[in-house]
Amino acid sequence: MMRTVETSDEQRSSRTLVPVLALGLICISFGSILVRYGQEASSLAIAFHRMLWATILFSPFYWLRKHRPPIQHWPTQLLAGFALALHFAFWISSLRFTSVAVSVLLVNTSPVLVATASYVLFSERLTNRGILGLTSALAGTAVLFWNDLIRLGDWRGPVLAVLGAASLGAYLLAGRRLRQKQSLIDYVYPTYGIAAALLGVFCLVGSVPVLGFSNQTLLFLFLLGLIPQCLGHTSYNWALRDLSATTISVLVLAEPVLATLLAWWLLGEGVDSILLAGGIFVGLGIYLVSRFGIRPRGSKTHAR
Repeated sequence: MMRTVETSDEQRSSRTLVPVLALGLICISFGSILVRYGQEASSLAIAFHRMLWATILFSPFYWLRKHRPPIQHWPTQLLAGFALALHFAFWISSLRFTSVAVSVLLVNTSPVLVATASYVLFSERLTNRGILGLTSALAGTAVLFWNDLIRLGDWRGPVLAVLGAASLGAYLLAGRRLRQKQSLIDYVYPTYGIAAALLGVFCLVGSVPVLGFSNQTLLFLFLLGLIPQCLGHTSYNWALRDLSATTISVLVLAEPVLATLLAWWLLGEGVDSILLAGGIFVGLGIYLVSRFGIRPRGSKTHAR
């Protein structure tokens, strides 16, 4: 059965990838809205429930198979789960201190960090457009920081969102490596389980309650695990076998737009001119770095 699944994976085309990634984008865009609805719970508890429910929902698909290969590549698997846990801990915390628009814009600067890591770690070259993109992303980030300091008098939201972006970049890079060697379920189930376990430890050490919430909050926490995690993030993990981490990051560039529109519609959050300007600079920077920024050493094609 697994061989049949893997064979069909190898025959994927854009006709399959595009609708799956579009569905994933829509589902992920609801993540910040569900977090806001579930803020009776603390940020760490929300992150824990998200990953716990994702692990529970995928358990039957993992354990009820006739042939289940042993988990391999443990260091990379642990890195992926640890980075995912940190990503949600940081990003969900940022939503308590800033708007959905600022939080989601900054957490999606991960392509800039992925490209920079490729430059530093893998000896890839940063092109002229890549340098322009980095400058644009940094300028936009500075504007968003300044906007929060002036409007809210608080810098914690942007800082936590950027930390969430850094850990998201590490998660995507680790996932790209593992998805070349593992089926989807063999990757996502251990990764989600490791993240849930780590977040549970964080809650335990910090004496953060994970129970005792209203039924409405518990419903939102369950939906957070089902919609943006099981359907959203897993669709990106499915595509990581065929697409690079940077390409996946470019695809989520539309998330800030959708999340901001949803926040305006469902939460009544507005977007002022300063935030819009910062968002444009950040978005342009992400696009330039991800699309044109990095080339292999010695490559002259499209060097600009």
